[in-house]
Amino acid sequence: MLNTQIDLAAFANYAISTFDYNADFEDDAFAVTFDGVRVYVERKRDFFSIHVGAQRHKLPR
Repeated sequence: MLNTQIDLAAFANYAISTFDYNADFEDDAFAVTFDGVRVYVERKRDFFSIHVGAQRHKLPR
């Protein structure tokens, strides 16, 4: 079975300290692997839209 669960608090800490400060994440949409789970991220003006499996989460910027 495909693992589609991550620690959202840990991912939020990673995202906030990384995505706006690293050239590897300068696109408006990208994917990362976090704790062995592939996460699709869309950069919006005021938040990141985080897609983990079929679930979506909004992470304020």
